[in-house]
Amino acid sequence: MLHLRPENLLVQKTLTEAWNANENGAPLSLDRVISDFDYTTLHVSNTPENKTVLWLSIKTKVWQSALKCGNGFLEHLESKYSNFPGITPTQQPEQGYDYTLQVDLAQLQPEAMVQLSLLKIHVMSFAFQLAFQEFSVLSQQTQDPSSFSGSNDTGVLRHLQYRDDESIYIKPSNDRVTVIFETFFQDETDKVFGKVFLQEFVDARKRNRSIQSAPQVLFSHEPPLETASVTSNRRTDKDRRFITFVLFPRHFQTPELQFSSVCHLALFRNYFHYHIKCSKAYMHSRMRYRVDSFIKVLNRAKVGETDESEQQTRRTITGRKMVY
Repeated sequence: MLHLRPENLLVQKTLTEAWNANENGAPLSLDRVISDFDYTTLHVSNTPENKTVLWLSIKTKVWQSALKCGNGFLEHLESKYSNFPGITPTQQPEQGYDYTLQVDLAQLQPEAMVQLSLLKIHVMSFAFQLAFQEFSVLSQQTQDPSSFSGSNDTGVLRHLQYRDDESIYIKPSNDRVTVIFETFFQDETDKVFGKVFLQEFVDARKRNRSIQSAPQVLFSHEPPLETASVTSNRRTDKDRRFITFVLFPRHFQTPELQFSSVCHLALFRNYFHYHIKCSKAYMHSRMRYRVDSFIKVLNRAKVGETDESEQQTRRTITGRKMVY
């Protein structure tokens, strides 16, 4: 099983190298482009004139849809780094990128490097934070009879497009937050492996009592009702599947639980497709091993050549002639 870490290890390693070199009095000249999952690109660079100041820039497909989720997106990102000295958002991002942070190595703290490597997670977490806040409002309205309208107990459907043809839908209600992944399968075998893999989510939750508090997972061919306002006019695509996670209050009661849930959900697509590919690779390796064993059996069944004394030549297990 693969357990992906939410922070970008290459960004963390690059910042650590630059910080150590600056502490030793020999700052590095950096111009590194780092690729992350879901077509995200990060750029760590500085100038020869001032090597103690770095720029960390990010370009991700989810940026535009995150901006449309609500007001305060840039303030949300700034709040993640306001408590760390030496990290300042720039007024104008680097050309070709969506967002840029200025990092002063002289003031940078080691724990701040981890937060910088979580930049993509912080970008995606904005829509989730809005959904958690809206859930608290809806749940209080339900508990307070004087403020209960009775007309609609669901919140705003937020849409994050993190790939060209794949999206995440987040919708809060008065008792839960529903997160729906829209994924696209290019291969018929991927659909079969994906269905088997997701069924294991359901079965494992039933078998193991220690994980029965995990979010409920649903797998469907048709768009869920929560996304009806967005997908109702879309033509049904047989290559699309919808994966639904139902988050209850126990999954996001505290800021720590909220961060953990967002990290796991943000990495779910990579985790899911990685295991599909690993399952296919394992099946292919087992098929090659079985074919190789059949070839050995056939080689042992061959009629041996006879020498002048008409004695049969013995063979090894691989079918080769045994030399005396």
